[in-house]
Amino acid sequence: MIFNSIHRHWRAICAAAVLISIFSSGLVQAQESKILAQVDYAKSGHTLELLAELSAGIPVMDIRLAGVQAPDMEQVPWGPDARQCLSELADDQVRVEPQATIPDKYNRLWAYVWHESQLVNAALLAQGCALLDSDRLSQQRYGDQLIYAQESARLLGLGIWDPDHPLRETPTSFRQTRRGGRFDPVN
Repeated sequence: MIFNSIHRHWRAICAAAVLISIFSSGLVQAQESKILAQVDYAKSGHTLELLAELSAGIPVMDIRLAGVQAPDMEQVPWGPDARQCLSELADDQVRVEPQATIPDKYNRLWAYVWHESQLVNAALLAQGCALLDSDRLSQQRYGDQLIYAQESARLLGLGIWDPDHPLRETPTSFRQTRRGGRFDPVN
């Protein structure tokens, strides 16, 4: 009993230290120039719809968060929960740091999103709302932050990592098996 209590406190302290490290290093990187945008709503657990086009040079209204993959909306309750995590940004202003300059085939721009001083991509992972997109990890500018955020949520058993009700199938695998074997790696 005492061991479980000590272990639980130790995990909480370690997770807090990781989160402080993640978000404090993000403050320095967040000072670089970003494009300001107004969020309309969350389309999914990893895609935001903006109120207007990002800029004249980047005429997109959908932002796909780089480095994360959220559960499919049909993966209940995790997909709707992931969208709810992002829904908190509705009507807020964010800073968008594009990972690429060309939108994907769904006309979404893959980007890192900052809300105040917080990297939203990492925050979703830290809350257990999404998974690290490990297939594209080598392309991630904030790879260390994303890894630490996911590991923190996993250690604490948050969201998709809840030991009593974990997400058992990755979003990619779910789409492959549920949608007739059609595979779309960017969704």
